[in-house]
Amino acid sequence: MDSLRASLEAGEFVCSAELVLGRDHTTSEVQAFLDEAARQPEGIRFLSLTDLPGGNPALPPESFAAAVLERGLVPIAHLSGKDVNRAYLEGRLHHLARLGVRDLLALTGDAQKDGFQGPGKPVHDLDSVQILWLIREFQKGISYQLGTRSVRLAPYEFFAGAVVNPFKVREPDLMMQLYKMELKIASGARFLITQVGYDLRKLYELKQYMVCVGLDHIPVLANVYVPTAAIARMMQSGELAGCLMPPDLLRRLETEKKPQRLERAALMVAAARGLGFAGAHIGGFGLTHRDIAGIVDRSMEIGAGWRSRLDELTFESAGQFYLFPKRPDGLSDGGGSLQNALERPRPSWVQRLSALAHRLCIAEGSAGARFFQRHLANGAASWKASLCRAALAPSVWYRKAFFGCMSCGDCIQDYLSYAGCSVSGCYKQLRNGPCGGSRPDGSCEARPGIPCLWNRVYEASLALGQNPRRFAGILIPPRDWRLDGSNSLVNRLAGRDNLSRRQIFSPYPGDSNVSDR
Repeated sequence: MDSLRASLEAGEFVCSAELVLGRDHTTSEVQAFLDEAARQPEGIRFLSLTDLPGGNPALPPESFAAAVLERGLVPIAHLSGKDVNRAYLEGRLHHLARLGVRDLLALTGDAQKDGFQGPGKPVHDLDSVQILWLIREFQKGISYQLGTRSVRLAPYEFFAGAVVNPFKVREPDLMMQLYKMELKIASGARFLITQVGYDLRKLYELKQYMVCVGLDHIPVLANVYVPTAAIARMMQSGELAGCLMPPDLLRRLETEKKPQRLERAALMVAAARGLGFAGAHIGGFGLTHRDIAGIVDRSMEIGAGWRSRLDELTFESAGQFYLFPKRPDGLSDGGGSLQNALERPRPSWVQRLSALAHRLCIAEGSAGARFFQRHLANGAASWKASLCRAALAPSVWYRKAFFGCMSCGDCIQDYLSYAGCSVSGCYKQLRNGPCGGSRPDGSCEARPGIPCLWNRVYEASLALGQNPRRFAGILIPPRDWRLDGSNSLVNRLAGRDNLSRRQIFSPYPGDSNVSDR
């Protein structure tokens, strides 16, 4: 097959290799991999090209995409929002289209770490969900105004995918990952690749959850990463965002040689095939094409033999939360209900007060909203509008004092159940759920010890009696920078903020199975 989409639709078990593009433009390792793959008719055909991984400078995927295509191979270009804004992201899509690239992987991207004269400024103008939305609109042909003329760009058919991390230790981290996965699919993701992980039970639970919510038709590639002992230690220390390294596996890796590591990878590929995954996404520092092709060949030899070797594939972390009860064979029983264990927290007085004010004065149809909307609509400049703006001015100080408000003017506090500010409380300023980089204790990838904002949002939703599953079906648009520095409550009541631009998706067929959370 000459495209990822065609191979997946044909039911082929797809094996892709992740090529980590480094910082040096004279790199030879990637070039050697391409040449070897091109010489092997039965070799690895799908090659994913990273987008400045780890928050460090590196070659972008566009730098190698043409070389991949010229060799008759299929590039999967990563596209992240951490380094560039929405205008440049659209420009990159045009570049990829001109190169003939079809397959994309949309990511939020890692926190900035290194760069010329220090770490770069994090951008994160669009998150992974919004990038998928942009790709979807690009496929239809983006429309815009050029003076008095309406212009529609030429459409181009991309096949976009996304990443999901099913290996989270705590319930809030995991559930928010799953809700965001659903939102990514609703926003245009047509395939998924999992984050790195080493617990087959957790990996299989992702497939079981997707059955519950009616999304089992979406192909999932299991990430099979072959770590060295040094990289495993980096994972455990949190240097590699979102990569969980169980202590038992680390102890094994400290004494294992490369053949043993490759054997475990082959075992994981065999298990992924046996459990109904659509493919395996294989990577590892220093791996050659021969290594990865050997992993695939060895997985075929193992066949169903992985079932008798589950102890080599299921490494549980301390305090691990599982979605479903355990079966006798060591995997989960996806036929039962979700075993959400988090008790409903008590709302803080700030939450209660904010929710009350919202209900009386901000919510659509409330008496307060009707009053202010009447005087603030259409940029009213009357004395009554001025009085309304003055009356709403204290809301700025309230938000600054209790939520760390940064006056973006395009607030989503109500959506976050008044858990905090998405600008000051999230390093990446995400508006559609968490990234996959939080640490095992639930703290931020970039700010160790500080709880991930979206974990607090999950708990705040429960505290207010709201169903956090709403995060699976509402897409918050990118921030409107024209409103920066203005009063977001005035903007809400005047109809200028994000509320009217939110994308609301219909419930999925399996929603009734997971309605409790």
